[in-house]
Amino acid sequence: MASIVDAFNDTFNDNMSYVKFVIYAIPVYFCADFFIKGQMSSFYLWATIVGILLLGLLTKGIHNVRTNNKEILTLNPLSLIISIIKAGIVVIPQLAVYYFIGEIITKNITIPLDIPHIQLIFNIIIWSILGAIVFTSYISFAKYLSIKEGYNYLKVIPASIDMLVSMIFAVPQFAIANVILAGPVAYLFWFFHIPFMHWGFIGFCSVLFIINISLAGNYFAQLSYEHLRASKNEIYEDHQINSLLNDMNTDRNI
Repeated sequence: MASIVDAFNDTFNDNMSYVKFVIYAIPVYFCADFFIKGQMSSFYLWATIVGILLLGLLTKGIHNVRTNNKEILTLNPLSLIISIIKAGIVVIPQLAVYYFIGEIITKNITIPLDIPHIQLIFNIIIWSILGAIVFTSYISFAKYLSIKEGYNYLKVIPASIDMLVSMIFAVPQFAIANVILAGPVAYLFWFFHIPFMHWGFIGFCSVLFIINISLAGNYFAQLSYEHLRASKNEIYEDHQINSLLNDMNTDRNI
């Protein structure tokens, strides 16, 4: 089962992790700062840049963990660009298609039961299922950055419900992780009566945002191991075995 604890440990043990957090937090900081100041034209520009950047980071992060690379976040700009382009090819058409399907279903099918909020519940279920298909397709693609795998519905659709359930369980895990990370800092700002709009707190939250991308990349890669294995022999413990072999080689050199 995917573990936020494993993702947490791998995130902070990543090669040059703290440097990467600060570097990638810079555009996030500008985005938040423009929003707070009400400079919406600049905010929309930076939000677009940040969104594209985060898509590349997340995609490459999943791929790196899935293929047992030593890093989660990458500093290679060419690698990011390739990941962004491929992710767009996989995700954008499917978002458009499944949004169209969802609109048709939710607007043309009415549940004939006199139960409070039954239609809303039905709509939530439909959108959740369709969203899970797109998400599973993205995870299948990100595993090896293979566009073909993103459209492999024989693998994607059967795994989509499992992915949906796993993501439901992921929400409280990520919430707890963020409370652990942000809670002490937020308390210090509150205790010393420093406003939360202070540049220092905004900068900290920007770094925390990037940490969450790294956490998500690792966690989603774990979900890929569980629900989208290429074969029965492909198991999540592969990366742990590689770590053990590296430790053994280090001991021999000593």
